[in-house]
Amino acid sequence: MHASLIQIAVNPDESVNSRRERAASLVVAQRGVDLVVLPELWPVGAFNYTAFETEAEPLLGPTHEVMAKAAAEAGVWLHAGSFVERAEDGTLYNTSLVFSPEGRRAAAYRKIHRFGFDKGEAVMMGAGEELVSVALPETVIGLA
Repeated sequence: MHASLIQIAVNPDESVNSRRERAASLVVAQRGVDLVVLPELWPVGAFNYTAFETEAEPLLGPTHEVMAKAAAEAGVWLHAGSFVERAEDGTLYNTSLVFSPEGRRAAAYRKIHRFGFDKGEAVMMGAGEELVSVALPETVIGLA
């Protein structure tokens, strides 16, 4: 299995929409590999706590849409890192998505063990309840 890991620079002057498109172009450039992996909370920045509330989006929101399209265009399995999800009840989650080479969502995982003690995701986000794994053609990956 050939995997590509992509690190995303988070510039506070760049809009989240622009960063999504930039990340999608980096994914598409990996055409020919088996699995592409993006980092945690790359749309807003992992420690940009002030953006969590304002940039939170539904599960089927813009990050889901752009990453599904990028996976399909590249023809790769895509672990799209994670984003700040706002559930229907208003709870925020640190949610990871995995897409098939056809752009179909294969898994969604809400982080169970959140980072921090008295600030950040530990107090701002809800905890997921399920362990999630995805069977790829050559291996099984777990989201945690």
